Amino acid sequence: MRRVVMVGAAIALAALAAGCSGQGAKPTPSGVSTSAVSTSGGVVSLTFDDGLVRQKEMAQELAKRGMAGTFYVLSTRIQAPGYLSQTQIAELSQAGHEIGGHTRTHARLPTLHPDEQRREVCGDRSALEALGFTPRSFAYPFHEVNAAAEAVVKDCGYSSGRGQAGVAAEQVTPGDPYNLNTPLAVGASATLPQIEQYVIAAEQRKGWAILVFHDYCDNCGPLGVKPKVFTDFLDWLKGRKVAVRTVGDVIGGDVRPVPPLKAPSIVMNASLENYFGKEGLPDCWQLDGRSPTATFGRVPSAHTGRWAGRIQVTGGDPGQLRLAIKQDDGECAPKAGRLSVWYTSTAPVRLTLSKRSGDGVWSRWTDGPVFPATSTWRQATWAPRPADAAGVSFGLVLTAPGQATFDDFALR
Repeated sequence: MRRVVMVGAAIALAALAAGCSGQGAKPTPSGVSTSAVSTSGGVVSLTFDDGLVRQKEMAQELAKRGMAGTFYVLSTRIQAPGYLSQTQIAELSQAGHEIGGHTRTHARLPTLHPDEQRREVCGDRSALEALGFTPRSFAYPFHEVNAAAEAVVKDCGYSSGRGQAGVAAEQVTPGDPYNLNTPLAVGASATLPQIEQYVIAAEQRKGWAILVFHDYCDNCGPLGVKPKVFTDFLDWLKGRKVAVRTVGDVIGGDVRPVPPLKAPSIVMNASLENYFGKEGLPDCWQLDGRSPTATFGRVPSAHTGRWAGRIQVTGGDPGQLRLAIKQDDGECAPKAGRLSVWYTSTAPVRLTLSKRSGDGVWSRWTDGPVFPATSTWRQATWAPRPADAAGVSFGLVLTAPGQATFDDFALR
């Protein structure tokens, strides 16, 4: 399980003070023109997904040839093992590369409720701005996009969304800037003539080739382009008449503000599918309490989806370990409502609730009703008394030593 460390505001402020933020005027690599894009010979954008650490080597190869790329990063994976650090991303920005957004947790947006889509897209962009960057361009994880996801990306202030894969060339003035077409991602099996053909197609159509790269290595997985193939391609590309520009430079337009996030009306990551949080926890969830006789983990025996959560207590106070919605200012903690969760257990369980006041103070945990042990999936529901709560956190705890598996939390 990867351990993700979020970069604090103090680090972001220190980076700004040191002059390494993405804000304001940025230098461009030597030889890169900042004039308007010419369409006479087509345009190429070199884009890089996920913020993987070896992409700094790819950026260095671009800089040697006077080129700039667009790097789509995930705010929750900055500083994680195998990913770029905040300092490294700032260095990319200072070198003239564009920093774009890619959701918080690499989520498949069309599968999510609109509230959770906004959290993934707006929350990611807000986090990147807090680190000193000004992201204008967005890329849909897995190239998965629909009309609802496009609307969210636009509402979150982005100027474009890189979307559908499998089209050789986009138009320089795209018909739909929130679903930019790209060829298939350039990976381990790609040959130099295949990559060159994407550019040739754009030149012939006087169009826009948006190339997608991930990792940079020999024999490290299907998405790792071979270094020699990549550098040979850049050498070939430098000799072409086609312009090489970032996505943001091709699209143009001013940077728009990120709208404020409202408290969601649903439970985020309700089925516990996304696990990119600290200590192997589901995204938007927290563990309350610790005990040497209590453990939490994820298991494949889910009610729906791939994963469920499981708490096991072998002794002591079973209430010392509780998986609950993250107690934040509204990005994860939803509004109050009728609570429910599906569970199986070897001992009775109960729902517990904590409320956030308008000034951000969380209350003590309140115990809800007790539900019996069950070897088959059963839904536990609770309708707490209406209260003036700005947000709620709720979870499930064992009332006696044993094991409980839970999935599909909800508000009604």
